[in-house]
Amino acid sequence: MRPALAGDTGGLSGPAIRPVAVRCVYQVHAAMRSGAVPEVPIMGMGGIMTGLDALEFVLAGASGVAVGTAVFNDPSAPLRVLEELRQALAERGFARFADAVGRAHQPRPA
Repeated sequence: MRPALAGDTGGLSGPAIRPVAVRCVYQVHAAMRSGAVPEVPIMGMGGIMTGLDALEFVLAGASGVAVGTAVFNDPSAPLRVLEELRQALAERGFARFADAVGRAHQPRPA
């Protein structure tokens, strides 16, 4: 007759957490760019199910991404996400992965 979930109420994972996680990556990357905190690699994780999800993290400032929950339903998800990410980068004209990291922080063309 006690909660069976971790922390009594459970937690968020998978697609439910992605918007919050992307925002956090964006804010940490912005803080690093401003010099408020030291620069370190940022690992984007939380709800990455597709290559476009991974791209969202990269554009926000992640220099790497991790696929977790998607593996429960599809053990090959990391390879699929990688191929989808490669395709998404190419479709947007990025020659290298590194060129996309933090791109959302660059000023928009007039």
